Formats: sequence, structure tokens, C-alpha cells
Amino acid sequence: MRLLKSNYLLAFTIFYGLSSVRRGFVYVLTYLSIPLAELFLIYIITRGDFVKFAIVGGLISVMANNGFSSIGDFVFLRLESRLQDLLVATDIGPSDYIMGLMLANLLYSSPGIVLYIILAIVYHVLTLTNFLPLLINVTLLLFTTSSIGFFLASLVPHTRYGWGLAGLLSSILTIVPPVFYPYTFLPKLIYMALLPIPTTASAIFSQGITHLVNASEKLIIVSFLTLLLESILFFYLSIKFSRWRER
Repeated sequence: MRLLKSNYLLAFTIFYGLSSVRRGFVYVLTYLSIPLAELFLIYIITRGDFVKFAIVGGLISVMANNGFSSIGDFVFLRLESRLQDLLVATDIGPSDYIMGLMLANLLYSSPGIVLYIILAIVYHVLTLTNFLPLLINVTLLLFTTSSIGFFLASLVPHTRYGWGLAGLLSSILTIVPPVFYPYTFLPKLIYMALLPIPTTASAIFSQGITHLVNASEKLIIVSFLTLLLESILFFYLSIKFSRWRER
């Protein structure tokens, strides 16, 4: 695999991430609205008993929404601004493009990530021993969802469908799976069936590695390997089968 274009990645991150934060900070709050609302509801309903699950779930939700919401960005840049057409004419490839938008959106959602990291430290969810595994876990989740986002976006025929699809996927795949509640609430048959969903694999790994539930070492390893393999698979599929050049 050829090396990614570092200059392009830096320029695109500043162009689409930093400039967006400066010009429209209110939109940064959109990344926080659903996770914070669910954190509040879970805190009230459980009287604080499940607040640690809500914190872990909020961090996962922010990262997953970051990737899924890129569907709308990819569609807009392809169909409306025609930025993708300009990049096709250069030596920038799909892998550079995916990484560029992923980093830009990561910068865009950084206030939410920082907030959840602070909460995780305050509630003793994040420790020195689980920091690195959790960091790798959410990075793989972001990589996976961004790859899925680019693949789906290349198939969307109109901009309005892109934003709608992004919102639908973000809501369904962060609320239905055991992201904000213990996966042990579900029968084993159900949560194993949901394991291929990236948010489910990430949540089971996170809940196990932070000892929020007594997950077996085997399940923790299986959930991590599932997410790792999906990140490689979806990135490969997005590079090979996405529509990069317009016909």
C-alpha cells in the first residue's frame, strides 16, 4: 500500500475540520446532543447506577456517529461541491480521502471526546491499565464506521439521502446495540448475533476491559478481533468497490 499523503491530510483536516469549528461551533454540539441526552436520562432513570455505562457508551457513540455522519459529508463533497472530482484528477486516492475526512471530523468532534474522557477519569472508568486498549478500540471503531460511510456514500444518488441515511444509521446502531446498557441484559444468543455490528463489538470490549461487567477473557478477545477484522475488511471494500470516479 502506498504511503498516505501527509500534506494533503494536514491541509484537509484544517480545511474541513478546524475551519468548521471556528465558523460554526454550534454544530459541534450536535455530536454531543444525543450522547449527553442519553447520559442524562440514564442517570435519572437508574439514579446514577448505570452512569459508567452511559459514559463508555457516550464515547463509543461520539466515535461511531463521527464515522456514520461522514456519509452526508462524502455525498455533499461528491455531488454538490464536486470536491471529489478535483481530487480524482490528482494523485490523491480513496484511502487518502477517507483518512482526510476522518481526521477532519475527529477534530470537529474533539470537544465531545475530551468531555467523555474527563467524565471517564472522574468516575474511575478510565485507568492507566485500560487507557491504551480503549484508545485502540475506539480508533478501530472510527476507522470502521468511516470506511462504511465512504462505501455507502458512493452509492447515494442525492445529497438529501446522504444526510438522512447518516442520521438513521447513527441512531439505530448506537441505541439498539448494548452501547448504553450492559450487554448482559441481552440473552447470549442475541448479543452474539449483534456482535458483527461494529458498535456492539466495541461496546462489549469496552465494558469488559473496564470491568463494568464480568466478561470472559475469550469474549473480550473475540470482540476485539471482530472489530479489528471489520476495520480491515471495510477499508479494503471501500477502496476497491466504492465509486471513486463518476461514470
